[in-house]
Amino acid sequence: MRNKLFVAILLIAVLAFSGCTDKENGAATNDNASAEDIEYVEIYIDDYNFHPQTLTISRGDTVRWTNNDSVAYIVKSSAFQSPTLTKGMTFTYTFYESRTYNCYLATHPYTKGGIIVVE
Repeated sequence: MRNKLFVAILLIAVLAFSGCTDKENGAATNDNASAEDIEYVEIYIDDYNFHPQTLTISRGDTVRWTNNDSVAYIVKSSAFQSPTLTKGMTFTYTFYESRTYNCYLATHPYTKGGIIVVE
């Protein structure tokens, strides 16, 4: 009986905390209704490329990648990795460290990457 109670409590705790995310690590979304107050620096993914390909931003800026292709992508750098983004999905990441980030499409490594410079 104790084991069943323990498992039930553990399951409830896991479910309660599974919805918690760290905004700094980014999130994939289909709508941004809850993030209306955030101003994003936009990067679009079209024809297996980032547009713009090079971007200079300030510390604390949030970048939003939008997949406009019918192909699914994973955006990756040494600091983050998006979940799989299908057409119309977005991924956001807030940059707090001043440095250069090389980004690429992990699902299509033969494509040209992108560069984000954080000043």
